[in-house]
Amino acid sequence: MHMIRSAIPVFSAICILLNTAASAQYVKVPDSAAYTHRFRDARAVRISTVPLVLFAGSAALWGERQNVRELRNRYIPTFRHHFDDYMQYVPALAVIGLNAAGVKGKNKPGRAFVSYAFSAVIMGAIVNGIKYTAKVERPDGSERNSFPSGHTANSFMNATFLHKEYGQYRHPLYSVAGYSLATGTAIGRQLNNRHWVSDVVAGAGIGILSTELAYMIADRIYREKGERPVIHKDPIPVDGKPSFLEIRMGYAVATTKDLTGNVNGISAKRGFNMGAEGAWFFHRNMGAGAEFAFTSFPINDDGLLITDPDVTVISDGHYTQPMGIRYLHAGPFFSVPLPRNWFITAKVLGGTSLGSDGNVMMRLNSDWKDLLQRNDFPYLRYKPEGTFSWSTGLGIQKRISRNIGIKAYGAYFDSDHDFEIDVMDDVADDGKFLFKHLGTEKVRFNHFTFGLGLTAFLW
Repeated sequence: MHMIRSAIPVFSAICILLNTAASAQYVKVPDSAAYTHRFRDARAVRISTVPLVLFAGSAALWGERQNVRELRNRYIPTFRHHFDDYMQYVPALAVIGLNAAGVKGKNKPGRAFVSYAFSAVIMGAIVNGIKYTAKVERPDGSERNSFPSGHTANSFMNATFLHKEYGQYRHPLYSVAGYSLATGTAIGRQLNNRHWVSDVVAGAGIGILSTELAYMIADRIYREKGERPVIHKDPIPVDGKPSFLEIRMGYAVATTKDLTGNVNGISAKRGFNMGAEGAWFFHRNMGAGAEFAFTSFPINDDGLLITDPDVTVISDGHYTQPMGIRYLHAGPFFSVPLPRNWFITAKVLGGTSLGSDGNVMMRLNSDWKDLLQRNDFPYLRYKPEGTFSWSTGLGIQKRISRNIGIKAYGAYFDSDHDFEIDVMDDVADDGKFLFKHLGTEKVRFNHFTFGLGLTAFLW
């Protein structure tokens, strides 16, 4: 809560600046949805919508950050590859390189540099103002300046710079490349255990908003000076084919009473879902594409009783690793355009799902921790088998600029897995744990997900 209180004055000041300094500007759209002078069409609203969604996402993920971090610690605890220290600068260097190579962007170099300088000042002020006020501890425990992620804010600031100079001016693939690099930086900050997921989501919002504010300031300073003529028309034809790439994150709820089936003492009902998808539309209403998604359900094991005397004498308690399933699906996507740049979207996909192995881990007491030089050990383990799966979903989407949209979605995932359950039986001379097979449990891993997606249109 202290972090949230610290952020409120900064974001409030931004909102005041936007609403007092911004004038309404309009994007030409299909004639059935021509913009008017309404509040939702004001530039302040359009440039702040995506950042505000990201800020809301950061707040929503605050309570899930430990669960997301557990995935990293479970599968790649020793990950140490600091590509994120360099990747954050690539989009900005691309703008410099393209200008040097004679590829003209939206603005002449002088005006572009001024816009970028304002971006850096705004981003640095917001990030550092919150960092050293909120004092959130990093996941690796090294410092108390975790929230928000400066690397992520810088990378999304640079990506938005590339987007505005070349993505909006020449081709949206410049934007896709820039934001892909920025997303890679954000993921790297988590893989390297330097930031929580809430840190990087907030950092992305700050980076985007900083560049948008900077361009608004530069527009007021330069007016028409230093801006190159438009090389393509902004309107999207009514019959435009909405091919897209999208990232999403949401809340997951199991449709069955308990995902753990007949296993006594443990239960799983609610979790989170994240993923990416894309589709190529060969008709304004229909396309083909694929999704990669992952759903994780934290386990409540308060009712699990372990009475083995050989185990309880060396243990101080236990915890159970989350159940996680990854999905790789493909199939038809659908889109129905509505007035004022709204869309109804749908999909029906099929493919494969594969679960991640998990364990009931026993925490060693202090004596055995020192003796064995470890904090815990696996007592029970479960291993889900791969199987056929399918998903379907509906969404309501708003296009807020030529190539950016926001989607609220609901989806259903269906997969039935055989879980192999084993119990630790012995320890080999080399320290390897030996397990005995207890049996197989059929688990219907069916669930609904609800959340938000950020869409890049490739018209």
